Amino acid sequence: MGRILAIAGGDLPSTRELNIHTIKLTNKINPNVLFIGTASRDAEGYIEAITKEFNLLGCEVESLCLCSKDYDTQEIDNLLSRTDIIYVGGGDSISMLQIWKQYGLDEKLKKIYEKDLAVLTGISAGAICWFNCGYSDSESFHDENNCNYCWANGMLDIFPMAYCPHYNEEGRNSFDKMLLEKDMIGLAMENNTAFVENNGYQYFLRSNVNANAFIIKYKNGIMDKQDIEFNKL
Repeated sequence: MGRILAIAGGDLPSTRELNIHTIKLTNKINPNVLFIGTASRDAEGYIEAITKEFNLLGCEVESLCLCSKDYDTQEIDNLLSRTDIIYVGGGDSISMLQIWKQYGLDEKLKKIYEKDLAVLTGISAGAICWFNCGYSDSESFHDENNCNYCWANGMLDIFPMAYCPHYNEEGRNSFDKMLLEKDMIGLAMENNTAFVENNGYQYFLRSNVNANAFIIKYKNGIMDKQDIEFNKL
């Protein structure tokens, strides 16, 4: 088992405490960070913001830009091998996984988790990817008039749950009913909350005391929705 910190949503200032906790999980003072911005198609402003934020927190930052640069297998492996934290940015979950599969990055990240070679983290799409599937707004990235939510299937399935980020945002509570079609537990998390796996120990954190998260499951068509308790940061 390895280390993962999956952030449901928020901006860099509001999730800073969660990113600081990610750094603590490395047991290093100045860890190296690799930012993967595939879900935002390597948006330059996003890369700059992440770099500035983690530099501020004492980290060196590199980026893996699969949408805007060409890499061979060795180049990708070299980037992955010298990082302590892999941060996956938000955006289009479905497109992200399609591109990852072209490079075999999905399997590489699973091996990093299994061998505990780096801390894996990310926000929104970068949180969905560690679960079996996610409740996503990916369709809106291809059609601005389509704001319906859909299932982002075929994720890395490190955690066999259906995951919903941004649960406090309008329309996301439709996850509750849609979960009926999935024969699995649902994890619904509001912005500024995080799910953490640390070598077999799972817990939840939040950087906003008013943020909530829920475990949702169905039995015989009846929903059971339980509040999640948070550890202190």
